[in-house]
Amino acid sequence: MPNIAQAAQHLSRAVQFATVSHPDITQMDLHVFTAFEAFLLEAYPLVHQKLAKTVVNHHGLVYRWPGKNDAQRVLLTAHYDVVPASDEGWPFPPFSGQIQDDRVYGRGSFDDKGSLIAIMEAVTALLLEGFEPPCDIYLAFGYDEEVGGAHGAQRIAAWFEETGMHFDYVLDEGGAVADGSMMGIKYPVAVIGVAEKGNTSFALTFQGEGGHSSTPPHETAVSTMARLIRAVQERPAKPRLTDTVKAMLKATAPYRPGIQGFVLAHPDLFAPLIIKTLQKNRQTAAMLRTTAAFTMTSAGTSHNVLPTSAACTVNLRILQGDTSQQVLERFRSIGIPFEVTAILRDEPTKASDVNSPAMDHLRQCIAAVFPDAVITPYLMTGGTDCRHYDRVTQNAYRFQPARVSEQELSLMHGRGEYLSLQNLGHMIDFYTLFIKTLS
Repeated sequence: MPNIAQAAQHLSRAVQFATVSHPDITQMDLHVFTAFEAFLLEAYPLVHQKLAKTVVNHHGLVYRWPGKNDAQRVLLTAHYDVVPASDEGWPFPPFSGQIQDDRVYGRGSFDDKGSLIAIMEAVTALLLEGFEPPCDIYLAFGYDEEVGGAHGAQRIAAWFEETGMHFDYVLDEGGAVADGSMMGIKYPVAVIGVAEKGNTSFALTFQGEGGHSSTPPHETAVSTMARLIRAVQERPAKPRLTDTVKAMLKATAPYRPGIQGFVLAHPDLFAPLIIKTLQKNRQTAAMLRTTAAFTMTSAGTSHNVLPTSAACTVNLRILQGDTSQQVLERFRSIGIPFEVTAILRDEPTKASDVNSPAMDHLRQCIAAVFPDAVITPYLMTGGTDCRHYDRVTQNAYRFQPARVSEQELSLMHGRGEYLSLQNLGHMIDFYTLFIKTLS
């Protein structure tokens, strides 16, 4: 049994380091990241004695645990950067690591220091047992996942590639065990992310005629921008079922009553009906198409001066089979001129094999820790560091071994984020079992 009290204290201390990432690395307080690394060394001395540690690009942490067969390798990943947080609306200060009501409160407690701490606790416990893994196990901890991972996971993956390292498979954060009602199932559902939509952001700039607002032209830079935004929203991409979504539907079909189960078991035959149903829910609708969300706008310098330009930012979540370039071409086909600058450009990941031995191993571990859960693959609409490891593995899976409510999910980047001690225990149990049962 894991020492939950000790693990909670370690997580509490981990949360107290305000490892906030920023798109501009010069705006990050990297001294805090260095201090966090020193904390890991202090909290987990046995890991640092027995595993070889490599620091990649200053703060990316890689550990190698040699196994009986070094021709096989598995990679466990997590990240220790967090999104910003102000004190407003929190039951305790966001970087206090307060332990209260069997919960560890604080920014990053769930996303994703809880995973990192659980992995380190599991490895420590197995080292104390004298356990020798059957294959090489690597741990990789990125430090800028929340802003795309360019300095952390992306550089770690490049280092793996440069050293000729290839993994049998990778396991990162991602899906969890949640209420199955969203899928019409009365049981909890454990979702394993086997692919991610692309995550791309463009800044679009529109030109206009300047001058005094008392004598406006027919159209301004702002109204031109507004026309494009409206046109994009009125012409969404056509919905379709990817192979990943079809696999999810087939996995859940046996748990749906009567004709519903039959329909889901045959997604190619009933695609129009299934698509119509899935579009009624925002979460499932996002799995059906490439989406475009306009997130920021800017224009003008005064209330009575016509701006010569206006700009907006659009975030695209790109479905497998589409590309960011295709989306731009669709925008341009509207016929409204704009200039474009790429802010972030990550294309969709490849889809991992849902019938691989690695997937079977994951299913077995999940079933042991969460015996009441229906296990299914799914398409992640959000992003993780896992996408960067596509280049060094055939299969990458995304699962966070925790049982979460809708409220807990909403707190991950919100106010009052916490990880329950029960979930911390689940996570340690899972990673311990995962490592012990590797073959």
